[in-house]
Amino acid sequence: MSLNILFISAETIKDRTGLHNNVDEKLINPEIKTAQDIYIHPALGTALYERLQDGINNNNLTQLEITLIDNYIVDTLVNYVLSELPQGLSYQYYNKGLLKKTGENFESPSMQDMIDIANRFRSRAEYYKQRLIKYLKENQNQYPLYLNYGNRYDSIKPENDAYRSSIYLGSSSCCKGEKTFKDLYQGNKPPCCYE
Repeated sequence: MSLNILFISAETIKDRTGLHNNVDEKLINPEIKTAQDIYIHPALGTALYERLQDGINNNNLTQLEITLIDNYIVDTLVNYVLSELPQGLSYQYYNKGLLKKTGENFESPSMQDMIDIANRFRSRAEYYKQRLIKYLKENQNQYPLYLNYGNRYDSIKPENDAYRSSIYLGSSSCCKGEKTFKDLYQGNKPPCCYE
């Protein structure tokens, strides 16, 4: 379900961060939606994610669901949105194509500066997402939809870890120990190493 039901508002981000009040919500809301779908949905799993959207839409969230949103999801989502905003606010599509906006009496940051800022907030977001995942694992009996994430083809199973690395660090389960290069990279791994 990809409804336009947001867990937080642009106002929430402005209240909790240094995002200026004059930033148009039309530029923030798509980033909230994207961050919510890409980062929060996999942390919650499909059934719990859709239940929270439904609860917000119908105004019937339980106290446990409100606690989950207020204490864990909001901080995670705010920081993921801030990690996505630098490019979303700087580059926009116009009838002439993709253009970079510049302001008067302001110095535009370099692309590396934007990447550094995005990485700073992504690192914070991963910390909060890890807390969210640990909370759900610890309280899985109170959130039955967390483990029963659905059986549709497009159902997403909840993630076990929030941290991502662009470098393959090896499997954490059965592939430990002394392995040759051929064993590790030439297709001679046991089946469990492909998970």
